[in-house]
Amino acid sequence: MTAVHFTLSAACIGLANILIEWFITGFLFHKAQSLTPDTWKKESSGSYLYSIFLAVLFGALFTLFYIKIGSKYVIAHNLWSHIKLGLMCFAAFSFVTEINNFIYINYHRKFAIGKMIASCLSIVAAALIASHYYWVK
Repeated sequence: MTAVHFTLSAACIGLANILIEWFITGFLFHKAQSLTPDTWKKESSGSYLYSIFLAVLFGALFTLFYIKIGSKYVIAHNLWSHIKLGLMCFAAFSFVTEINNFIYINYHRKFAIGKMIASCLSIVAAALIASHYYWVK
């Protein structure tokens, strides 16, 4: 993977993460989020900027993970193989954390479900995007 492909992978994963999070948690499950008003901090341009930075950082870290580890355990150019990698990463890295957050943070149940769906879709999308830029010649 070239430096350009790495950068494009990180940026595309970051963008996909932002869009998925916005659609799932910000659009589909926003009403459930508003049912727990004492849980949330005020939004500002600074919070959006940090969120964008973290999405791109996630993209860079996932791309690095894919280069070093994930690419060794998938079948090249096999969509289902990369989806399974994303699902395994979700199960290992996000599923338990999201459930633990639900136990201790005052999330509405529907919003917690939305967070799980968004997290799963973001990680599966990251696996697919990283695979695309890794195997491209």
